[in-house]
Amino acid sequence: MKIRTILTMTVLILALITISTTTAAATSCDCGDICVNETGWWRDGGAFTASTTPIQAAVDNAGSSETICVKAGSYTENVDIRTSHLTLRGEGTDVVTVNAASSSDNVFEVTADYVNISGFNATGATDFPYARIYLGGVDHCNISENTASNNYHGIDLGDSINYNTLTSNTASNNSAGIYMYSSSNYNMLTGNNRLNNYVGIGDFLLFSDNG
Repeated sequence: MKIRTILTMTVLILALITISTTTAAATSCDCGDICVNETGWWRDGGAFTASTTPIQAAVDNAGSSETICVKAGSYTENVDIRTSHLTLRGEGTDVVTVNAASSSDNVFEVTADYVNISGFNATGATDFPYARIYLGGVDHCNISENTASNNYHGIDLGDSINYNTLTSNTASNNSAGIYMYSSSNYNMLTGNNRLNNYVGIGDFLLFSDNG
């Protein structure tokens, strides 16, 4: 009788452990398709995946048209975005900071069209010619409500071509606040603040045209 009781209790304990583990593995993400914190990332209702570069890991695992929500915290990464129609949304410049892991690389480098980035404070891309946010030959990207500070370039449109929009960003304490070397065709800048940069925009509108 005692053996049967012990076996029954063991089965019940194992069942409770299994239920608990399954419940813990399913994590909600109520602000996007994928959520990120300082230690990893997860899909809504999916398992948490630990990572030392959680924003990049989430980007690498995201599909086109998905939204990545980055929770409050300090992140040390250089993030490359190669998936079109992707949205990265930080919880706010006052609570989400992305520090460049390498000062000789862009903090965010966008090489895909229709990418949206908002709500980040990024810093640490101090070496020439790197930037807090770099758009490389892309169209229809929307960069809004970010803070770019203590970089060589704050936001760099590089040779980006058509209809990119920069709205309500703050570029401060950079060599160049917003750098537009050879961009063209109605890239739109609206309500951006440039503070304590060596150059705001003017001298770096080189070979740019049409808006």
